[in-house]
Amino acid sequence: MAESGGDDRHVDSVSPGKGKRETGGISLGRVTTLLVGSRAGGYALALVNSVVLARTLGPDGLGVYAYAMGIAALFGLLPNLGISTIVTRNLARDPTGGAGLVRAALRAQVLLAGGVIVLIPLFAAALPGQPTPLGYILLAAAQLGMGALSWPYLAILAGHARYDRVALIEILAGAVGTLSVLLAVALRGDVVAFLWAHVAAAALSVVISRQFARPFLPVGGHTAVPLRDLIRQAAPFGASAVVQGLYTRQDIVLLGQLGAAAELGLYSAAYKPVNLAVSFGSTVAGTLFPLMAQRGQRDVPIAFSRAMRGLGAAAPAMALAVTGLAAPVLRGLFGGPYAAAAVILMVLIWSATANWLYTPLGIALQARGHERSWLVCLIVGAVVNGMVNLWAIPRWGGLGAAVATLVSETALLALGAYLTWRKLAILPTARPVLTGLGATCAGALALVALSDLGALVATGAALFVYGGLLISGRVITRDDLTIVMDWIRQATRGEASA
Repeated sequence: MAESGGDDRHVDSVSPGKGKRETGGISLGRVTTLLVGSRAGGYALALVNSVVLARTLGPDGLGVYAYAMGIAALFGLLPNLGISTIVTRNLARDPTGGAGLVRAALRAQVLLAGGVIVLIPLFAAALPGQPTPLGYILLAAAQLGMGALSWPYLAILAGHARYDRVALIEILAGAVGTLSVLLAVALRGDVVAFLWAHVAAAALSVVISRQFARPFLPVGGHTAVPLRDLIRQAAPFGASAVVQGLYTRQDIVLLGQLGAAAELGLYSAAYKPVNLAVSFGSTVAGTLFPLMAQRGQRDVPIAFSRAMRGLGAAAPAMALAVTGLAAPVLRGLFGGPYAAAAVILMVLIWSATANWLYTPLGIALQARGHERSWLVCLIVGAVVNGMVNLWAIPRWGGLGAAVATLVSETALLALGAYLTWRKLAILPTARPVLTGLGATCAGALALVALSDLGALVATGAALFVYGGLLISGRVITRDDLTIVMDWIRQATRGEASA
């Protein structure tokens, strides 16, 4: 789904000719590009993991694995409790302070990680159905708790806008995760082996994160921050994290309770590309948090506007491409039995489009002190998601769960847009919005009309129609492409500042 110092300097300088932005001496465009690039590599590694899991375990085994991981993921953001967000926001405002806060955050993280390792199996045991052995769920919980110990170190780097170091951590952690999965295949190739591999990879990721964050750990400042005060500050963010964790994974749990293991396996396979897509949007939006949180930063930074325009243009293109190629992608990645999940993927990918559009809105609201309002939005989204799941899964199985996700993500987009308009006076102009909607509809019509010519031809034509209308309507301009290319050059050449 994050650096100015105590002088509250306004860090929003832009060189119009090059599109560079400084954040405490760091080009935001450069580090965002680096982070996106590293996560693209990480997504590729995660996709390798998914392919290995699906082909090794089969639909039934993958369903058992997905249920264990889904139960743990319900509590996936609970170990955070918003503490990482508080660390990032405080260091963004005062990079030289915060030693007491960071020490308290590290202590709290250990306690919370241990708590979820105990809580998750107890929760699973209390559910009426037990489609997965509790030992599997305990391993999934251990992987979650161990991995959470690296979060404060990532938050420290984010507070300094050092997403270049975050990028290195994530690509190294992804490589370790893939190697552990391949080792599990070589040793046993069953669900237990894969879960143990995840635990080992999570432990190594903590070591890697601490090593990279060590130069930025605050020193001095012996004033201790009581855990009670830290939790009180983080409570709204933590509540949002808990609700979001419930919101994003309850479909897996409900489908596991109400459907067959094979159905859950198909749904899990369809969700793999969607998870990658959602993570990409979160990456782009997340780097805006320190910028939006800076003191004295009350106008809408140009970086935020560019991110919204970029995601607004890219999201429908991504959805059109995946919709057109859903069946061949699933068949090519996971094997013939998984092609039946194509229609599920088609629905889910449009929910990812809504996610790309509302994630920057949620980031802006939380950075500007409206985290409680965003929490209310997430609660509404979770309730809508649960109600539609309970109604749709018994009727349509995995497709019903996908429809529930689309409905709730669309509701969150509408609520987020309304709140950012009312509280932050952020409202896009009508022309690009209407042009984008028209281009999306035209692309979808081209995809349907030319479907008899084959998936590749129909998808290519849909993207051509969509992109042509955006360019002709000047939603995408040559300046936009120049700025993006300049960021890429900065990232590849290692430039550090504008």
